[in-house]
Amino acid sequence: MVLTEMDTGPRTQDIGANPSSEGCEDNEGADDQAQKVVDIVDTFRLQEQPPFDNKQFVVYIKKYIKLLMPKLEAKKQEHFKKNIEAVTKFLLSKLSEEHAR
Repeated sequence: MVLTEMDTGPRTQDIGANPSSEGCEDNEGADDQAQKVVDIVDTFRLQEQPPFDNKQFVVYIKKYIKLLMPKLEAKKQEHFKKNIEAVTKFLLSKLSEEHAR
């Protein structure tokens, strides 16, 4: 995945007016609080989540599965049940790697 950065903050546009005739300086009234952010994080207002330990993650996944199963069609439920254990083990291994760092 490629992440790009974008500047946030006020935008200034040159509309061709002569600032000296308006009686103001170049930066007067400008708010220079622009900062660089990752565009996808800013767009979707993503926030960093507190880290899970393995036990908390398993409890979370079990609750997620319990809430998701009634919403799936019968055919998809079978497919989901067949694959969720392997996916959970994979995610737990990634979680363990992250804690090892």
